Amino acid sequence: MLRFAKMFLIGAGVLASSMPAYAAVVVAFDNQVGLGGGSNFTPTYVVSNSDLINGMTPSASSAPVTNFALETAGGLPVLTDGTYGSINDGVTGAHPAFATAGNGAGTSVTYSLNTGASPLGYNLSNIVVFGGWNDNGRDQQGYTVAYSTVANPGTFIDLKTVDFNPAIAGAVQSATRATLTEDTLPFLATGVGAVRFNFNAVENNYTGYAEIDVNGSPVPEPASLGLLCVGAAGLLIRRRK
Repeated sequence: MLRFAKMFLIGAGVLASSMPAYAAVVVAFDNQVGLGGGSNFTPTYVVSNSDLINGMTPSASSAPVTNFALETAGGLPVLTDGTYGSINDGVTGAHPAFATAGNGAGTSVTYSLNTGASPLGYNLSNIVVFGGWNDNGRDQQGYTVAYSTVANPGTFIDLKTVDFNPAIAGAVQSATRATLTEDTLPFLATGVGAVRFNFNAVENNYTGYAEIDVNGSPVPEPASLGLLCVGAAGLLIRRRK
């Protein structure tokens, strides 16, 4: 009986180790705050100026006439300009560092990646969204990230729904960052041709977003992949000699 139990436990362990791990998209949040009191605040976040959508305008967007620029916000261009910018002191009425998104401000943006440079699409490594406001009234991040592949451009697949509302004092500037990564697989998604953000109705209906970074690399073409394998095999043979 003891021998049978031992063999059962060993067999169960082998089976468990051979089962595939379930992958999941995870989101890490963090928040920086300013001093308020009439001084501007520039967060220390490092924003990419070379990610896959840097400098792009959306290939599609859904917004009323305000076009992501309520309360004299900077609008869509700031989402991909490669900088966070400075959050105002809370006294002035303009918000040039942000695009406003959510109910009544702008509900969806889609970015088509440069598939001319990468016909097989892109492997996404991470997505980083920066947001905030000059106080705690419009600093919540709330949206669903989706993507479509080069092989099936008409179908978008939901990647993750994000909801982050930091708890800070009301009279100081708030900057937020949400980083989406994959906890098991090498990439968030593969063969990607477009990325879409559907913004939800959040606190006070809409909030501020300062930058979206979509990071990744081109999917290798078969010829390039074959050359890479040949090179790796040659290196291995050389090392064995």
